[in-house]
Amino acid sequence: MGERRSIIIIVASIALVVGLFLVWALVPSARNNDSNLPLTEISDTATIQNYLQLSHLGIATSENFARHKIYVISGYLKNLSDKPLRVIELKMAFTDFDGKAIFGYSPKVVDRNQKPLLPGVEFRFEVRQENLPRGWNYRVPITEISKIGY
Repeated sequence: MGERRSIIIIVASIALVVGLFLVWALVPSARNNDSNLPLTEISDTATIQNYLQLSHLGIATSENFARHKIYVISGYLKNLSDKPLRVIELKMAFTDFDGKAIFGYSPKVVDRNQKPLLPGVEFRFEVRQENLPRGWNYRVPITEISKIGY
């Protein structure tokens, strides 16, 4: 009789754990619902300045496990609008010693599937770059906000 009771408890416990896992995996979360909502995108630089502020740009150098140099461009973005921003895309221009752009890069620092940047909040971003052109002047790239979405 005691053997049967322990088998029933073990089977019930396993069924409970499997059931909780299935509920967790199959129930849609609020974060996933936000990424399906329609997105209003703005790419006009004059309008973007009313929504978002870019500041404190900097660059740091590090190495990966293969001893390749990695350049980390960082800065702060502050949401000046009254809406949460769900997409933020930057435009970076790496220049040579004459000031001519030799390499362009457009990373998304906030994407639809990430937590949005809430109104009034400041966000620190980092963009990593490897294998930059040899003629690069080793300065912070010319960076501007190219697109936002709310």
